[in-house]
Amino acid sequence: MRKIAKHAIVAAFLMPLLAFADSGSPTDIDSLFRGREFQLPPLDSSYRANYSEAPVSQVKNSREEQEGAYTLQFDAVANFDAAQVRRATLQSQTGYDIQMLFDAPFYKLRAGYFKKKSEAEDKARELSLYNISAFVVKIK
Repeated sequence: MRKIAKHAIVAAFLMPLLAFADSGSPTDIDSLFRGREFQLPPLDSSYRANYSEAPVSQVKNSREEQEGAYTLQFDAVANFDAAQVRRATLQSQTGYDIQMLFDAPFYKLRAGYFKKKSEAEDKARELSLYNISAFVVKIK
C-alpha cells in the first residue's frame, strides 16, 4: 500500500512537468537564441594565406614533413559488413573510389592521393563543409 501511495505522489508531482514538456511551445531559451545560432565563417581555399611567415627553422621542418604521399582516412570500422555499408555511403557522398584496408582489428576507409600535406588538409577542410569528416594520413 505504501508503494502505491509513493508512486501516486510522484506521478502527481511529475504530471504537470510532463504536460509542459509535451506542449510543443518554445521555451524561453529557444526564443532567446532564435535566429542567432552560432555559424562558422566561410572557409577560404587555404588558411595559410592569413598567417605571417614562420621562423626559418620551422619552415624547414614543415617542408620536410610535407614531402611524401598522403591520403585521407574517413573511418575505421571493426565490422566488415558495416565497413562495406560505410564505404558505399562515402563513395556516393564524395565521388572518390574508397579503398578498404584491413589493419587488425579495423577496416580503414581511405581515399585520395596527395603529394603535399597541405593539399590533403585543404581537401579534408573542403569535405568538412559537407559534414564529411576525414583526416590526413602519411602513407610514404
